[in-house]
Amino acid sequence: LKGGKGYIAAPMGQLHYRDIGPRDDQHPIILLHQSPMSMIEWAGVQNALAELGIRCITVDTPGYGLSDPPTKQPSIKDYADNLLALLDALKLTKVVIGGQHTGAQIAASFTANHGDRVLALVMHGAAAMSREEANAYLTNPNKKARTPLADGSHLTRYFSYVKTNRQDLLDALTWLTLTSYMQGPDIGHWAAYHYDMMLDIPKIKVPVLLLSDTGDAINKMDKRLATARPDFKYVEFSNGNTLEFMTDPIRWANIYSTWRAQVVKN
Repeated sequence: LKGGKGYIAAPMGQLHYRDIGPRDDQHPIILLHQSPMSMIEWAGVQNALAELGIRCITVDTPGYGLSDPPTKQPSIKDYADNLLALLDALKLTKVVIGGQHTGAQIAASFTANHGDRVLALVMHGAAAMSREEANAYLTNPNKKARTPLADGSHLTRYFSYVKTNRQDLLDALTWLTLTSYMQGPDIGHWAAYHYDMMLDIPKIKVPVLLLSDTGDAINKMDKRLATARPDFKYVEFSNGNTLEFMTDPIRWANIYSTWRAQVVKN
């Protein structure tokens, strides 16, 4: 995460961002992370996009990374509205906005409610849950607790989220585990499981790139969304799980760059 970091004052407090790439690109992509994570998950992609000559801004969602925690539980729309301060501070009239999981939900809400500021939308694992799917998670007694244990097994249990011997995926898992224990209450997931994206989907009128991983539990939701909106470009990024884009950031950047050239006119 070398260079481009800064803070702006936003309704939820100080918002931490990283802005790299050519300064004459007035329509950058803003990338938002999943919960519980931080902008670190997009670091490889962001650097790869900058190498391709594309300006990219990543953001720590309030309550995560180095952004201030909000004073009360936000909704997904609250998180989305908070981003207006970032665009205004950086003097950006229109952007491409994207994200993964919770970040994709925030991006969808922003697009639906502030469409005049958006040129296109990218969602990697859109998490367009039905109420039944959301309630199944909220009432699941086996949700991962983040209570530290004396033998450190709380870390190894979280680390075993994905079974792998691949070094690149082990590196990504390390970030997921560490960031999960560096935060306070997991307010992002609370907001995610109380958000109905399908109420916002009809309001989205811009080009949409929908990426998915077939090994991700959210893949069935992505396929369902792609069927509901055949105008969205659907791409299966991998046969793995939710962290695969961290292991192949150059491919992600190339997919976006090719699509962007087709749908976004500077």
